[in-house]
Amino acid sequence: MDEYDKLLDRARSQVPEDAFKRSGERFQVPDVQLMVQGNRSIWQNFQEIINVLNRPGREVLKFVSGQLGTAGIMEGSQALFNGKFTAELLDELVNRYIDSYVICPVCTRPDTEIHKESGVYLLVCSACGARTAIRPV
Repeated sequence: MDEYDKLLDRARSQVPEDAFKRSGERFQVPDVQLMVQGNRSIWQNFQEIINVLNRPGREVLKFVSGQLGTAGIMEGSQALFNGKFTAELLDELVNRYIDSYVICPVCTRPDTEIHKESGVYLLVCSACGARTAIRPV
């Protein structure tokens, strides 16, 4: 038993003290790059952001379009919206989406997937195993 305690102490000494406090450190979402042309707003780094979020582009586009109250389409790696919007507004909407549909409410890690079971949408966390009911996008 003493050998086990020694090995456990050695293992604990090698783990950084703040290892569990840095849960979202690797999860860095870039700022929205937006360009306004006439009466259209072009989200230039849309593909890059949905890759970081690990979510389908149409799902994120549907959420943002609904929040903006306008039509939006994906065109290549960009998203186009009817209307003039600011990058700050879209950043805020991306953060809302992340809080509702990406970050696990139990362990606050971004390692989640959305599953539909028996007509209910669940946010399933692969880090802690939590299953949380969410509203459909």
